[in-house]
Amino acid sequence: MRYVFASLGRFESLGIRVGGPGLANLLFIWANSIIYARDNNLPIINTTWKTIKIGTFLRRERDKRMYLDLFKDQNGIGGIKKFFLINFTNRVIVFSKMENLFLNFKHEHLYIKRELFKIINQKHLVNLNGFNNNSVGVHVRLGDFRTPKNDTFLRNGGWNYRIPIDWYVQIINKIKNISNIPVYIFTDGNQHEIKEILDIDGCKSISFDSSVSDMIALSRCKVLIASGSTFSMWASFLGQNNTIWFPGQLRQEIISSNNIFEGEIDYDQMLPDKLINLIKSV
Repeated sequence: MRYVFASLGRFESLGIRVGGPGLANLLFIWANSIIYARDNNLPIINTTWKTIKIGTFLRRERDKRMYLDLFKDQNGIGGIKKFFLINFTNRVIVFSKMENLFLNFKHEHLYIKRELFKIINQKHLVNLNGFNNNSVGVHVRLGDFRTPKNDTFLRNGGWNYRIPIDWYVQIINKIKNISNIPVYIFTDGNQHEIKEILDIDGCKSISFDSSVSDMIALSRCKVLIASGSTFSMWASFLGQNNTIWFPGQLRQEIISSNNIFEGEIDYDQMLPDKLINLIKSV
């Protein structure tokens, strides 16, 4: 018999791994593995989500990205059998890459979301009780992202860089000129770094104290203003919500419905009618 395993780092057969990317990038590997296992009717070896990282401590990031309690114990193969299969057999089909992003499961939104919610530790879902979904979610990724040399770099598709704060301010003001809808800022930066945004009436910095909770909260907002990150992509994919990107930052179209806005808006561009009508209706 063959088995399927999503490999996220090193030494993971021991139940905790060393290294590996952040949550959003890990989810690509996991999603591809469960789709393959389902389509080929193969058993799954439990994913090793827990990790040890040093870089996040050295950079003094708020989220240390160790994922110690994000996910429940899974119903797949674990323990000694997992250790044996990974290290001493050639019967394991290993998934470890994410190059195609959502390409292989773009149309599997409902299945991926359902399977993800099955393994999330319940407390991270309970945290979201009472969250106002009739809102705009803004993801400002700072932390380990560097500042680009200029906007042109971003417009040409440079990814994993900070989006200018001025752009967020411009987009939020366009929305605020239409409605007084609440605007929630999700960021790994500090309050000083996003002060220009927080100075706008009705903008509030918020966090539910875990990366997966924040991702789901963003996915539930009526409108998502994205950063140039796969974290924003996953929030958009899970929520299938209206998503605004900085020019050059929309890597893949991942919204299934033509009635949902998904696109890039520049500083001087108007919001599209479908977005205006939605915001007015909230």
